[in-house]
Amino acid sequence: MKIAIGGFFHESNTFNPIITGIEDIVVFHQDEIYANKSSYVMAKGIIDYFQSNTDYQLIPLVFAKAVPNGEIDKEYYLHLKEKFFAYLENETQIDAFVLALHGSMRVHGIGSAESDLLVDIKKRYPNTPIFSALDMHASMTKTMMNKTEAFVAFKTAPHIDVWETGYKIAEIADYSLQNKVKTKTGYTKVNCLIAGEKSETECQPMKSLIQELHKIERDDDILSASYCLGFPWADAEENGVTAVVVSNNNQEKADYYAKYLADKFIENKHLFDFSMPSLPPEQALLEALKQDKKPVFVSDSGDNPTAGSTADNTEIIRILTNELKDKINNKTILIAGIFDPIAVETCQQNLDQEIELFVGGVYDTKYCKPVKLKGIAIKKVEGFGMLNTTLILFKTKEFELILCSKHIGFTNADMFKALQIDYQNKDIIVVKLGYLTEEFIEDAAVSFMALTRGCTDEVLSRLDYTYPYELI
Repeated sequence: MKIAIGGFFHESNTFNPIITGIEDIVVFHQDEIYANKSSYVMAKGIIDYFQSNTDYQLIPLVFAKAVPNGEIDKEYYLHLKEKFFAYLENETQIDAFVLALHGSMRVHGIGSAESDLLVDIKKRYPNTPIFSALDMHASMTKTMMNKTEAFVAFKTAPHIDVWETGYKIAEIADYSLQNKVKTKTGYTKVNCLIAGEKSETECQPMKSLIQELHKIERDDDILSASYCLGFPWADAEENGVTAVVVSNNNQEKADYYAKYLADKFIENKHLFDFSMPSLPPEQALLEALKQDKKPVFVSDSGDNPTAGSTADNTEIIRILTNELKDKINNKTILIAGIFDPIAVETCQQNLDQEIELFVGGVYDTKYCKPVKLKGIAIKKVEGFGMLNTTLILFKTKEFELILCSKHIGFTNADMFKALQIDYQNKDIIVVKLGYLTEEFIEDAAVSFMALTRGCTDEVLSRLDYTYPYELI
């Protein structure tokens, strides 16, 4: 049997004015995915499953992914979609599509990318089943539900079951095809939005809700159960929490369990809260400065690029160079970082020289302004990561700041190591994140979340939504 595989993976933040384009998106065409599986882990799970089964021939199409950012450029998306279908032109039969999608990818001028793609697949292949893995923060549309045989979403946040989710959807597709079983999906929507940092799956009440999913999956008629929490930093009509249950041809049971899961979520929604001390930014920094352990991590949560923010918000820098300037008391502070290609270029032209430099506030003009710094660009690294980013380490009197030429995430210590920073001996490390990743949790002696303003504001009521969600 022939299985067409492909993926479009992006979390699109509608509060971010940046349009995500060709420079921001990593694309693997056709067989390129095999050498790059580890760069698209959900697809790796799908591929690993099918490659262990000689009954299947894989037809890889387009795999595109990017760090969360603003909406995707329409023309480039349409170009990628055209390639997706072009790679199928010489195929006479496709037995199934098994896709690695996000669920909250939005295209400027179109809306839900997943809905758009699935509609076009069904137009061309009306009788071919579609199975898809999703991020936990997928925003489910009616079109997505109506055009697809089965979905499986991550069950962990932070997301550590990405490969397993890809593997699981491939397993369901195999089961359906081999046994000629028609899957039936039930879903129930809850009209609320919840900040991602309030829904970590090792914390209550999410931990118990995930246990409910596992309990339901022990029913022989149930193939998968998922909570798709929606993406809180997208102002979109289809947003919200959705309980999704896939059954072995039992619509009644799928519908029952979906409603049960939605009711459980509603029962517990008053219990959701942040898992670490979460304070206004100046207070969070003051608490960090009081600590006698190191490193102390402070999350600049309102400007988290891994949730689609601009990554150039300067509020933390402004506070450290103004209100708290005299309270640093020789503490060593590392800030990761600021996305500012112009500042990076200026530093490259003036390495090891003291200069005055305006940083940040280029894209986020609503919540901050550029900040003028005096300092020295002491280190440079080129070709960092998948996007070949240039990194600059800029040293001021108050802190060391990492400047980036590309919009990237600050999720692990790779950039610290690339810049040869002795980061574990810094007193304070500020990262543009919400909840800390596993690696940073291990590194952190103490951690605080700064409730900064920005495109990923954790206080959802401070954002300008046009749709009437209940905000948690």
